[in-house]
Amino acid sequence: MYLLQASVTNHALQTVQKMVKSLYDHLPYLVAGLIVFLCFLIGANIAKRILVKIGERTRLDVTLACLLGRLASAGIVILGILVAAVIIFPTFKPVDLMAGLGLTSVAIGFAFKDILQNFFAGIFILWRKPFRIGDQINANGFEGTVEDLNIRSTHIRTYDGTVVVIPNGALYSRPVQVKTAYEHRRVMVSVGIGYLHSIEEARSRIQKILTENEGVENDPGPWIYVAELAPSSVNFNIYFWTGSDQATVLKVTDQVMTAIKRTLDEGGIDIPYPHQVVLFHDATGTRQDDIQRSAYLASLTGGNGGDGSG
Repeated sequence: MYLLQASVTNHALQTVQKMVKSLYDHLPYLVAGLIVFLCFLIGANIAKRILVKIGERTRLDVTLACLLGRLASAGIVILGILVAAVIIFPTFKPVDLMAGLGLTSVAIGFAFKDILQNFFAGIFILWRKPFRIGDQINANGFEGTVEDLNIRSTHIRTYDGTVVVIPNGALYSRPVQVKTAYEHRRVMVSVGIGYLHSIEEARSRIQKILTENEGVENDPGPWIYVAELAPSSVNFNIYFWTGSDQATVLKVTDQVMTAIKRTLDEGGIDIPYPHQVVLFHDATGTRQDDIQRSAYLASLTGGNGGDGSG
């Protein structure tokens, strides 16, 4: 029993001695690897700061500049880890590691497809800047003001006070209407007048209203076109330019339409509503109203309108 314990102890001591000797032999490689990794770590921090500074000078989006800085820093750190691993463990081959990660990366790509799609779409949106925070847009059936734009999603505050979070993948792959892309926006409204009234007088009165309104732009000026000879009215399409934000559009449109109604009333110009005549008749033609109607039609055509066949 004593000899067995001594043998086990001796074997343990030999194992520890071999480990200490191996560590001592590899100590220079370990120190060199740590120094190299530290250099890469410092380089990654410097590269991140440089990219952020370049983004600020080139007016690149702050979020995108910080993201690019972090990605570059992470890439340099990973490269430093691989280089340090090769120095510390000479038998280590990064190629074998990459081959092992190949199938894993494919599985991860399928599992996180939507997340990666939103991520890359967010990068392209921040880079190309089709719209910015504060713009009013219409996207995916939602209209409002962009409140936040990050790598994963875009937050839109609608005009009724709710927040809609749209994934960047859906936003980048579908049409987006940017209402405030330019300083001014064109507005179209329709007004109808009766057939008995003068088109030129109505046009002149509407033109005066548009010219006197401070919210309506003079360049380009407003246009007033006869758009349709409708069954009950002569319809005008009125185009004018005003500020592009929704509040200005609603305010100026209200002012213009109110003033048009007032000036047409003052000029005695009627804004008619559709008229529809509905006639009821008995198929037998025996009711007094049907008999009178048949006689009236006959007098117009000069024939027999009793049954509509003559």
